[in-house]
Amino acid sequence: MKKLHFILFLILIFPSFLIAQDGNQEIASDTTEVDTSANLLSRKTLTGKWGGLRTKLPEKGIMFKASYTSFYQGMVSGEGNNDFEYGSKLGIATVFNGKKLGLWEGFFAIARMEYNMGHSVNQRGGTALPVNTALAYPGIEGADRWDMNIYFIQFLSKTDKIVVGKINNIDLGNFSTFSGGLGVRNFQNNAFVGPPNAITVPYVFGAYYMSSNEKRNFTFAVYDANSRVNKLGFKDLFTDGITFFATADLITHFFNKKGKQGLTGVVSTKQVRNLNDLENFFPPIGNTITEKSNRWSLAYFFEQTLYQNTDNKKQQFGLFGQIGTTDGKGSFTNFFYQIGLGGQSLFKKRPLDHWGIAYFNYTFSEGLRDFSLPEIPGIFDGLQIGRGESGVEAFYEAQITKWISFGIDYQYLSSGIEKAFGNENSNVSFLGFRSKINL
Repeated sequence: MKKLHFILFLILIFPSFLIAQDGNQEIASDTTEVDTSANLLSRKTLTGKWGGLRTKLPEKGIMFKASYTSFYQGMVSGEGNNDFEYGSKLGIATVFNGKKLGLWEGFFAIARMEYNMGHSVNQRGGTALPVNTALAYPGIEGADRWDMNIYFIQFLSKTDKIVVGKINNIDLGNFSTFSGGLGVRNFQNNAFVGPPNAITVPYVFGAYYMSSNEKRNFTFAVYDANSRVNKLGFKDLFTDGITFFATADLITHFFNKKGKQGLTGVVSTKQVRNLNDLENFFPPIGNTITEKSNRWSLAYFFEQTLYQNTDNKKQQFGLFGQIGTTDGKGSFTNFFYQIGLGGQSLFKKRPLDHWGIAYFNYTFSEGLRDFSLPEIPGIFDGLQIGRGESGVEAFYEAQITKWISFGIDYQYLSSGIEKAFGNENSNVSFLGFRSKINL
């Protein structure tokens, strides 16, 4: 079966080597342009314009987008399963334009479906954070592999809007244009892709107010404290508490290059177990862990463009970073930071390629770090949690044509779980290949 998966992966990416080109032409914006090319090499999507239907639908107020991303990834050093795994993600989004559909100005409805297939290498080698975010959410096993987000956008002006519904918080919560991409573009480790505060859940139901202009950006959100991954409808909303999220940044122009400096804060009223009481739970039997509410996290973030092509301003790369802390009792981490470089390629003939290299460090909360359970011969192999998890990730992604890219990703990590399932974990590394096709 694994050989079949590998052959399928090669079939999906092999055409990219046959039709490789310079990639000098710009890819269309995900929300404004539609492919009209009949030529396989120059079209912006693999399936083209569907006999003209793909052009007519947006004129009527309906835009359809889809992509298929393949991963072939394995743990190349470290204790445990070293097999490479093939996994993939199908993403489909439908955008409804309210004005064109006869409703009102500035209203949009968006439905986004995700379906994961195959297998992932997440949690191998004692890693606490997913090394492949795209395959971690919504899941990879059984019914958990499928999910859908439906949300509504109302523009109040050219700079202000309100977003309501079930929302992918990984997308909206990412602070940097150089590190985001939902794991199907740019970095794959969750430390760089998702909101790294250990309180913000991946998919949420709630409301966002977002305001952006040339001088600053501001977002305020209120949403259900529980994750809405694999959950549709309104059942049990806000029964366990509310999370308040806010972020604000100022646009800077140091060295005549664009950047931003900002703060992010999160407060949750959800009652969770106090991790500082873990050592009082095993043993003796009968002890309980107290509950801790009003969790919080505060972080400073920045990004700064370092290079920009004077002939093509979208070809740029820059520095990004974040440093933050939490209350340390209701979250698995009490201190975290990350720093990295990323953006488009420096090669003039490869302006659409992406690359990045970054380092992260999570210090586990006092109740979680150094937590251990003794080995019970023949029954339980024992468990030992370390003081934190850290690592480096580097990737390069080549845009072969407008509709297909192929990249390589390497991660070298210091595992957060030092002993589990009979394996002694310390430093591990992962190598992976990724291909993304715009359908």
